Amino acid sequence: MRGTYEAYILVKVKGGWQYVCALNRPKNGQVNFNQLSHREMQEYLQSRVIWN
Repeated sequence: MRGTYEAYILVKVKGGWQYVCALNRPKNGQVNFNQLSHREMQEYLQSRVIWN
């Protein structure tokens, strides 16, 4: 994808389950996570992060 970057994180939990988290954002879409409230962080994670 041009103009974006991708990040994939493998999360392993107890019981042997594994999940892949994929994050695709435009390069200029900088977010300062220290300034987000808890609710804004939850909304950001739900709208911008794909959990499989």
